[in-house]
Amino acid sequence: MIREWDIKHTTFSFADFLSWQKAAALELSPSFQRRSVWTKAQKSYFIDTVYRGLPVPIIFLRERTDVETLSTVREVVDGQQRLRTLLAYVDVDCLSDRGERDYFTVQKKHNTDLSGKFFADLNAHQKKRILSYQFSVHVLPTDTSDSEVLSIFARMNSTGSKLNDQELRNAEYFGAFKIASYDLAHSNLNRWREWKLFSEIEIARMKEVEFTSSLLITLIDGLFERTQANIEKYYKNYDDDFPRQDEVEKRFHSVMHSIESNFGENVATSVYSNSSMFLQLFHLVRRLEDADIPLSKARARAIINVGERIQNRNNLPENVSVALASRFNRLSNQKSVSDFLFQHAAI
Repeated sequence: MIREWDIKHTTFSFADFLSWQKAAALELSPSFQRRSVWTKAQKSYFIDTVYRGLPVPIIFLRERTDVETLSTVREVVDGQQRLRTLLAYVDVDCLSDRGERDYFTVQKKHNTDLSGKFFADLNAHQKKRILSYQFSVHVLPTDTSDSEVLSIFARMNSTGSKLNDQELRNAEYFGAFKIASYDLAHSNLNRWREWKLFSEIEIARMKEVEFTSSLLITLIDGLFERTQANIEKYYKNYDDDFPRQDEVEKRFHSVMHSIESNFGENVATSVYSNSSMFLQLFHLVRRLEDADIPLSKARARAIINVGERIQNRNNLPENVSVALASRFNRLSNQKSVSDFLFQHAAI
């Protein structure tokens, strides 16, 4: 017989979880739960997420009655690391198994207001924002067995797709380069859509974030061999610190504004709506700025026209034709097309 589930959907504030923990009415680590493995950077990023009131994944609980005390105990089926992070930050002494990993503060790259401060150091308003944070919670019936819990999560995950490279980076890195990439990608969401650079599915899978990372890399070091390994290096090398971040972000905004002002909706109907060619356009505008060549409407039209030649493979130099027909992420091919565009745009 197929079981019918009665899962209660509700919300609880973090203060509720804190009071349950202090009353020994919360079980963070039932036998089927993973142990805490978050780094201090991940914990810092999560506290900032809560402080800003941003949504986090649903917490799953299973209620059971302690026959000795006749009290209700809430087992954390999914959400242990999120709750433990908050409990450790607010009152580490409430964790009976606390260790060195539980002592941390928020890092400056995540939140300057909370940077380096323990919860006790925060003002009343800041404390209230954290304590009053509302978690969406699903409560499983009391008679749900461990095997049924595992079955539920297997079913939940069975319809998911394998994580792509950017989704994996999102789970691994919490530093300056990641934050800059995500902030800039999200602030340009309307442009990505208007210029038809990414489908809604691609945006949902963070492809526009990965692409923004590539644009940032071209601003830092120029065109590069566009492999996942090379993108990964920047997330890793600039995780703790992002040299010249303000300068690079300012330049990013400048180039994007110039593209919108001079090309506008023409991007969507041109070869530059292809992400690889848009990167070429982005790099071209940057090269023109570096050479003090103004990007006028007439020059923009010339760039659109040469883009049509590229799209139609019409009367192109042999090296450009070869580059377009080969693996375009290769650095030598990118440079051939870049130089061809610059020669025609700089006239």
